[in-house]
Amino acid sequence: MLSIIVNLMTDVLISELTPEEIASICDHTFLHRVEEYREPDVNAVEKRKEEFYNFLEDTILGRTPYAVCVYPEDVLAAKDYLKNTGIKVVSVVGFPDGCWYRPQHKTNEMGIAVTDGADEIDMVMNYDALKDGEYQSVRDDILAVKNQLDFYSGNKDIVLKVILETSELNYDQIKKACKIASDCGVDFVKTSTGFTSHGATPDDLKVMRDNFSGGVKISGGVHSGNLYGLLCAASGRSDGYIDLDPMKIRIGESSLF
Repeated sequence: MLSIIVNLMTDVLISELTPEEIASICDHTFLHRVEEYREPDVNAVEKRKEEFYNFLEDTILGRTPYAVCVYPEDVLAAKDYLKNTGIKVVSVVGFPDGCWYRPQHKTNEMGIAVTDGADEIDMVMNYDALKDGEYQSVRDDILAVKNQLDFYSGNKDIVLKVILETSELNYDQIKKACKIASDCGVDFVKTSTGFTSHGATPDDLKVMRDNFSGGVKISGGVHSGNLYGLLCAASGRSDGYIDLDPMKIRIGESSLF
């Protein structure tokens, strides 16, 4: 009976979601490198730090997201700034090109992030290997991070998400990626980094939802105009409702509100 009550409490009509409810399943994202701030007569290093702390302050003062998503080297500062807020910290691994970085690089980044307090890891899959049919390489890449994550995390339950980069895959490849992620014990599959040809689409999300029983994260090009369709697809339902549970559906965004 309790599970039924909890489910009813989290079922929300997507068209009636409030900004606060949407924020409760968001990973608010800051993934800018110092090079982006280089311009004449500007200290790019200090400018980037200023923008990073402004981002954290705006996160606290605005609609409260489930988490913030940052680079591994930013985790320690984010954890300190957000302490006692309840906002979790997510770190990316092998970002934005999961095909370029070796498994050792990804595990090293993950180790830094988890040691500094990351609650969740979003790693980018080697999607080129998947397209080439090198499925064992894809598994080995994911398991390298998963196994080291289990070692570093100890008794802490740290969520692992795998970014498929769906813009680079066809539907059969997305299905295969979801199968491999499931076999590796991954908690979430995620659409995109936002750095390739396009981000999340309803069709890709439907394939992911139909082929992965864990969480699904919508990321890449998310805005108010396409959010409804993306959430409908990620929900896996045809009644217009969503189970508003951040362990089932997440949104990665940098400027949704």
